[in-house]
This record gives sequence, structure tokens and C-alpha cells, in this order.
Amino acid sequence: MLSTAVVVAEVLVAVWFIVFSIMLTSMYLDSRAMKQPNMDIAGRTLIGSARLAFATGLSALAVLTVLEITVL
Repeated sequence: MLSTAVVVAEVLVAVWFIVFSIMLTSMYLDSRAMKQPNMDIAGRTLIGSARLAFATGLSALAVLTVLEITVL
């Protein structure tokens, strides 16, 4: 019984992921024809901070991964 519930849950997750991916693809295709908005200073600062945070996180992950591998 439990294994059946786990399989059903995994199938539902797969279906959700497929529907979510289709929705994202649809939104991307719709947005290609839209005009790019002009961002004010707050928007540019927010995007710049997000890019910096993403780069910092990836760099930290890479460094910690290399350090962890060398310890092993």
C-alpha cells in the first residue's frame, strides 16, 4: 500500500513538473514579442544585486566543493 502511494506521488510530481515546464515555455514564447521596459535605478540595483548574489553563491559552492574533494 505504501509503495503504491509513493509511486502515485512520484507520478503526480512528474505531471506537475511537465505542466509547470509547459507553462514557463508558453510564458517565454509570449514574452519574446513584448517590448523591453526601461528600468529605473531601483530595478537596475535589484537586478545587479541578484546577479552578484548568484555569482557569489556559485563561486562559494565551487570553492567548497573543491575543498571537500581535496579533504577526501
